Amino acid sequence: MADFVIREWRLDPFPGDQAPLHVHHRGDEAFYVLDGLLDVQDGTTRHRLEPGSLHVVTAGSPHTFATVGDTGARILVIMSPEVDALVAALHSGESSDLASVWEQHHSSLA
Repeated sequence: MADFVIREWRLDPFPGDQAPLHVHHRGDEAFYVLDGLLDVQDGTTRHRLEPGSLHVVTAGSPHTFATVGDTGARILVIMSPEVDALVAALHSGESSDLASVWEQHHSSLA
């Protein structure tokens, strides 16, 4: 059985995507909505997720996500440890070479 990490994210309302369109080349990532609405772009298709909805983005698929409306969203994100480490590294502010951070975690901007 593969290892995975589950994190609860509380996303404030934001006009547009919460992350740039990107690809995890070796890790999967799934979004489960607890409260609010979330749009997940997977490839060229956007999926509207309501509370209780789950969407899995498989490795190699360009994706991003966005809150819907003005209430934000509370979600569970299920991901490989490598994807979790990427998110932590991107939000740490420790590196100004973000392209290198993406590459170190086998991910890239799409």
